[in-house]
Amino acid sequence: MAAKYIMPLLSEKNKLKGINKKHGMEMHMKRRISVVLIILLIIAAAGCVNRPAPPEERPSPRRQTGQPREDRLTKTDKEAVEENINGYSIEDDLRITGTAQKDGKGKISALDRQQSLQMVKKVGSKEMNAVLHEYSSILPDGINDAVQYNLYSLPFDYFLVTADDGAKVRENPVPDSAAVASAGNLDKVSLLQRVESDDYRGSNIWYRVGFWDGSKISEGYLHSTEGTPRNFRFDRMRDAVNALKQQIARGPLNYVSNYKNQNGAPPQKGDAAVDEYGYRVYHSAPAYFQADTGGDFRYIPDGMLVRILDETDDLYHVDVPVFDGNFYVPKKYVDPDATLSRLNHVVVVDRTHQNQAAFEVAGDSLSLVSYTLATTGFPGEFSFETTLGSYKAIEKKDRFEYLKSNSPDIAGYAPFALRFTGGAYIHGVPVAYEEQDGEKVDPGHTEYLHTIGTFPRSNMCVRNYTSHAEFLYNWMDYQNGAVIVIE
Repeated sequence: MAAKYIMPLLSEKNKLKGINKKHGMEMHMKRRISVVLIILLIIAAAGCVNRPAPPEERPSPRRQTGQPREDRLTKTDKEAVEENINGYSIEDDLRITGTAQKDGKGKISALDRQQSLQMVKKVGSKEMNAVLHEYSSILPDGINDAVQYNLYSLPFDYFLVTADDGAKVRENPVPDSAAVASAGNLDKVSLLQRVESDDYRGSNIWYRVGFWDGSKISEGYLHSTEGTPRNFRFDRMRDAVNALKQQIARGPLNYVSNYKNQNGAPPQKGDAAVDEYGYRVYHSAPAYFQADTGGDFRYIPDGMLVRILDETDDLYHVDVPVFDGNFYVPKKYVDPDATLSRLNHVVVVDRTHQNQAAFEVAGDSLSLVSYTLATTGFPGEFSFETTLGSYKAIEKKDRFEYLKSNSPDIAGYAPFALRFTGGAYIHGVPVAYEEQDGEKVDPGHTEYLHTIGTFPRSNMCVRNYTSHAEFLYNWMDYQNGAVIVIE
């Protein structure tokens, strides 16, 4: 009878042991899984830490999947993406560059400045022409020669060939003279003299030019209808820098802040995207002529330097040196604590001659550290010119992405960028992403475009050779720096 009850109890006890044993194994397994998960999380977290790249490294090609559209970007991401920075398609610039470089044989290029000056002294004049001017520009008084960037050594005076099919460099300044070399469209050669000779194509002006043909230094003549003379206008650049120095000597300057309309879209003047002076609605602040926000106004772009003179409850009364006048700006567009109180570095961009120079300021001393060709903004359907004025150097980015024209899709990026107004930067050659298997791929930096230093082709930005943009990126003290655009 006892065995009848004992056997089920033992059986039940064994069942409980089995359950407890199974439960223990499950708990042990769960603990092991938890430990493994913790280890994996630690490894993943360590892998997410960005390692700062040494300065000599370049960004390696990378794949980008799931490209974000602008309306899906976080605020931080939006700040890293700009509208299309190209006035003309970058593919056009690459095509022009490829055509210019396709046949390296017989190509000519400008001499450096010392070679040009030596040649001007040697050439003299010929009986068949009268010399009207000799091109022997040197740095004007007040600028020290401290050039650090020499990758593209240029003369201070040069001739840009604009003839669509290029031009023959003639032995003498007459159309039937023998050709000594061929210059391609958008080539640059050294200017030696402007001369007067027989009338040809409605003009009797010729230019004597010097060049390097790959094996020797030579010279000849190009007609005035085949191109345009250019030069680095260092006297005007010096004057612009000195004017800004004098402004800062009177006290710190403030600047307008409305990048991407982050402080509010200004009121619209009609349907145009710019005012009558060429300044954009976007990235700008309204500058009222009177202390009345219902009155007439013009736009002051983001980054432009101003001086606070006085204030009302809602407005700052500011002096805008570039506009040569005083205006009233809503307080939300000017931070009184954000100033340019010391000027160490300045880049001056000449949008007429499509070149630029960088200067270091030390007391009364002004030193030239680089001079190079540049390409500024083109006013078009989806692009704007680079606006004149004195701007705070606002920030530096090793790269930023840009959108396709009239589209939220990302097209590419620009390297080594210095922002000075709105979404306008001084930057290197734009890089268009390539498509591979439905993914965007970074093909790496492009150093050179044959169109740089010719005519406006970008959208507000100032395009440089990539190596020079990198030089500026590393050199510029943007906290105590400025960018000046002259005409």
